[in-house]
Amino acid sequence: MSRILTCLLPIALCACTTAVPVVEESLKCDLPASMLAPCAEPAAIKDGITFGELIDVSSRDRDGLRACALKQKSLADAAVTCTHSIEMYNEKIREINKRNAEKK
Repeated sequence: MSRILTCLLPIALCACTTAVPVVEESLKCDLPASMLAPCAEPAAIKDGITFGELIDVSSRDRDGLRACALKQKSLADAAVTCTHSIEMYNEKIREINKRNAEKK
């Protein structure tokens, strides 16, 4: 009986030492609320506005449009970066799964 246990012990130890890969938590794309906030509406033009006031309103709207375009570009860049990070993470998981499938 002891001879059987002695033979089975190395097999049991090999089975217990199989390494199981640790899967990391999923990536998140948390963006600041300021980046997700809507752009400002254009200013209303009242009746009887003077040409100088129209230039001021147009100038403020143009500045707002420029700020909105910059925010939109930052948001698009963040989305590209996040998508790339998720793709790299998924590729890593696919490699782990492939290695584990080959071991079976």
